Amino acid sequence: MKEILFACLVALFLFGCDRSPVEKFSEEMLVSYETSRVAADQASLQAIQRFIRSYRAMNERYPESIEELEDALGTGYDLEPYDYDPASGTLTVRQWDE
Repeated sequence: MKEILFACLVALFLFGCDRSPVEKFSEEMLVSYETSRVAADQASLQAIQRFIRSYRAMNERYPESIEELEDALGTGYDLEPYDYDPASGTLTVRQWDE
């Protein structure tokens, strides 16, 4: 009797779960990574926007392209996740199509 009960519990555990604990953990890690990446992009965005305002104050114009902005910033910032409008000096986080 105990063996049958144990076998039923094991079967319920193995086949009754939608996802394994490893799958749940992996999904939670991906969500956590994505959340931290977005937070980092937003923090960098704010720092770069401050730089753009300073650039305009010193040069009386905005950088003419994202390449010019990248050259002026130097190393340390990846501008791949951003869109830049040189007419207004606006930098926004790029919306990726999923």
